[in-house]
Amino acid sequence: MKSARIAAFTVAGGLALAVPFFVSAQAAPDATPQAAPSRMMGQQHAHWRHGAEGPRGGEAMAGRYGHGDRFLRGLNLSDQQRDRIFEIRHAAAPKMREQAKVLRETRSEFAQLALSSDYDEAKVRTLADRNAQAISEMAQLRARNMNEIYKVLTPEQQAKVQERMSRRAQRG
Repeated sequence: MKSARIAAFTVAGGLALAVPFFVSAQAAPDATPQAAPSRMMGQQHAHWRHGAEGPRGGEAMAGRYGHGDRFLRGLNLSDQQRDRIFEIRHAAAPKMREQAKVLRETRSEFAQLALSSDYDEAKVRTLADRNAQAISEMAQLRARNMNEIYKVLTPEQQAKVQERMSRRAQRG
């Protein structure tokens, strides 16, 4: 009896947590293809298709950004700025994918070494160095891209970004 009650609460809790996600994933009843371009007709997401507009098409520039692009929120970018930002991201994508591949490979090799009988400290050290180098390279690429994007902004937009950063630093 007690286990049945626990199972019921578990199912109810799972549904309570899952329903908001399912509802938010649904398009509005009056949604047009322009409102949800990447979700129409069961299309799968592909990051390489998104470009400067992000995974949700034009609405991303209206306020929904990835964690690295939040500084662009509310800046009312022109079409030329969006095009330039797309070019910057597009140029950096192969390098980022290459480093992400190195990270996946080293993490997989770490797991294999950790769970094998032929554990070798020197191999682990080499893998750790490769992993750290890939992480460092990705951080440098992100910083370079953010700087290039920052340079695309007008002086007024740059001032707005700086103001936001100083307020954020004050909050801690």
